[in-house]
Amino acid sequence: MPVLFGTSEWAHALEEGINASSEYRNAGQSWGTGFNGNILFAFEPGGAIARGSYLLLRLQEGRCLGAEFVPGPTHPDQGFALRAPFPLWLDILNGKTLAASAILTGKMRVEGNTITLLKYAGAHRSLVHCVATLDTRFPEA
Repeated sequence: MPVLFGTSEWAHALEEGINASSEYRNAGQSWGTGFNGNILFAFEPGGAIARGSYLLLRLQEGRCLGAEFVPGPTHPDQGFALRAPFPLWLDILNGKTLAASAILTGKMRVEGNTITLLKYAGAHRSLVHCVATLDTRFPEA
């Protein structure tokens, strides 16, 4: 049964999906070693969402130590933030756009060391795959 995007149940299901992914575990095995690997996904207003939605993933060494929607566009525990309008996120999750391409073209804004983020592109592709394969009910426009 699809889980509604933006809920604590969805965040928990994503955490479980990331931790069950051997692909992410292998690709991200050194992510967060010696630096803060927590990522804030900022789903900014657009399309079906009128208000932003902010997901903090606590990531280290190929594991997700926690996933939660947080109330605002920044969080003291974030090491990186990826910001894009909700319709672009949907294109990324549906495989129509690559996150790396969105970053390089400036459609997705990065806070944190972009070089470090791109160095681990394989880990982030695996992470996006975990999100994309989650049985999700997204808000409709």
